[in-house]
Amino acid sequence: KIQSVHTRTDEAYSSMVTWTMIGGNSILKFSDGRRFDIGTAEGANALLCGLTTNMGLFSSKMKAISKIQKKKRLNACDISTMDEFSFLAHELPTHCGEVLFREKMPHSEIQCWLAFVIERLHKMSSDPKWIHQGHWEVYDQRLLGSTLAMLRHPVPVDFAFEGKFFQALADFAKAYKGRGCSRNHEPDFKMIVPIVLVAFASSKKYSDTISSFELAVERLEASGVLEQVFRCIAISRSFEPYAVDVMSPFLDELGTCSGEFLGKKFNKGQPCGDMLYAILDQGLTNFPEISIRLENIKDRVEQMGVCNNCGKSEEELQKLFLMCSGCRSNVYCSEVCQLADWKAHKKECRRATSNN
Repeated sequence: KIQSVHTRTDEAYSSMVTWTMIGGNSILKFSDGRRFDIGTAEGANALLCGLTTNMGLFSSKMKAISKIQKKKRLNACDISTMDEFSFLAHELPTHCGEVLFREKMPHSEIQCWLAFVIERLHKMSSDPKWIHQGHWEVYDQRLLGSTLAMLRHPVPVDFAFEGKFFQALADFAKAYKGRGCSRNHEPDFKMIVPIVLVAFASSKKYSDTISSFELAVERLEASGVLEQVFRCIAISRSFEPYAVDVMSPFLDELGTCSGEFLGKKFNKGQPCGDMLYAILDQGLTNFPEISIRLENIKDRVEQMGVCNNCGKSEEELQKLFLMCSGCRSNVYCSEVCQLADWKAHKKECRRATSNN
């Protein structure tokens, strides 16, 4: 996709309706004379409804941006072009209607935006400032910040998985080789956590079952980015309130997954499990609400293989235990133990079953 964007012919560019921003406003002025204020719902919706095949939202900027990519240092004009690109990616999906975005936003333009973001992630991953100091340029932070708005919509999330955006994001986070936070410095990748979790919530927006949740977790884990989310939590000393707001419901729902599922993903020896235990070993004094939820997940993992009634382990009895088919959390060594524990477990089981 990146190659196809960059090899667009000059003839295609000359026939394209391009745009510029007027001053410091949110008004886009197109070369055919039309103007849209994408900082308002009315303007953003009007732009989507008025799109024609030759109106390039992101693609019209790619010829200039491909030249910028080859430069070692950017001037003020280059940074302005980058910021316009990021501004459009943030404002349009923020203010337009969700249904309208899904129906009217050209897929080719979403792929164009995504290809550029992935390309920048690859480039930033090899930047010594990021690798050793956890620092990256402000215009790149704005570009990645715009993904928070785009990935609130399911269509860009689907393209993000297909285009290996989350692998690129994981590689970017993994490239940071610092040991964590000093008193005066903290790596600037805190936004990775809300980006991933906002995309996660969007990916399961139209399928809210526990199985879809587990499937979405597996997709993130396969890309390597879920491990980096936990690493970000371990390294960061502070988060913006909105980041905590997206972490809490995610960890709550993760805690309701089956004990079998959690055991596979978060046991010691698994990438996410090792990161979970590392976080709790060092303590999260600044985030008690997050710490409590992580402790709950750890407890669920450690309870696997121990009968919830008699307390005997699978290893001790040399047999595989049964899992409660209702809550998919409690395990028992036999039906006798399950029946014996039913009076105490009944309310919790029915609550968990209704939530699932």
